[in-house]
Amino acid sequence: MGTLKSLALAATIGAALVRPFPAMADEATEKLAQEYVNMPEVQRMIDDMFSPEAMGAQMAGQLPPGFEVDDEKRMKIGKLMSDGMQSLRPKMQELMASNAAEVFSEEELQALIDFYGSEHGAAVMAKMQPFFQKTMAELAPDMREMQKSVVPQIMEILKPAAAK
Repeated sequence: MGTLKSLALAATIGAALVRPFPAMADEATEKLAQEYVNMPEVQRMIDDMFSPEAMGAQMAGQLPPGFEVDDEKRMKIGKLMSDGMQSLRPKMQELMASNAAEVFSEEELQALIDFYGSEHGAAVMAKMQPFFQKTMAELAPDMREMQKSVVPQIMEILKPAAAK
């Protein structure tokens, strides 16, 4: 998560350097951003993302090699995680709207609304969560192997100077 925060910060700083004025969304852009976040298709995507099934699958994909969880335990854990994430949903939606208003132009937001409101856009949105879930589940063993090779190097980088 730290890497994502760093990338987001770098993007924000970069955008601020390019723009002559601080990034501030106007009222029309803020309204479109809120409309986008409130679209049934976007809300359904959030529902899918926070479902016990998705949360359980995500947890299972992060387990170390050889650590198995049966379906019953995965669903119990998924339900706990799902319930916990639901408490964050209002804040996430506020952040999505404010960030969308800052990142996207009025025209881009309207294009998102038009596309995801269309038959094909709604179908694409409905398939995104299972698409990424399947991809990440299939990639999980490779990611664990990659982490095994880089964690010792990361630990070496993070050692205090006196310990090196």
